[in-house]
Amino acid sequence: MKRNYPPLRLTPQVAGKLQHDFDRISAQFNELKTLHVEFENQIRQALGADSLWSFRKAARNTILARQLASEIRA
Repeated sequence: MKRNYPPLRLTPQVAGKLQHDFDRISAQFNELKTLHVEFENQIRQALGADSLWSFRKAARNTILARQLASEIRA
């Protein structure tokens, strides 16, 4: 079923603030991605690719276990 949502009407001031916030958050996100890539590269160099893979797997499993536990509690 297709729904038609009315367009969002913003004042110029609110639209400008929204654009400014979006630009700021986008820049922070890009910086975080760059730091993440460099962090992974340094871990890979220091410990090896296998250790990085096992760290990723352990982190993913921990996150999934926390999400499952929170869903069970809810």
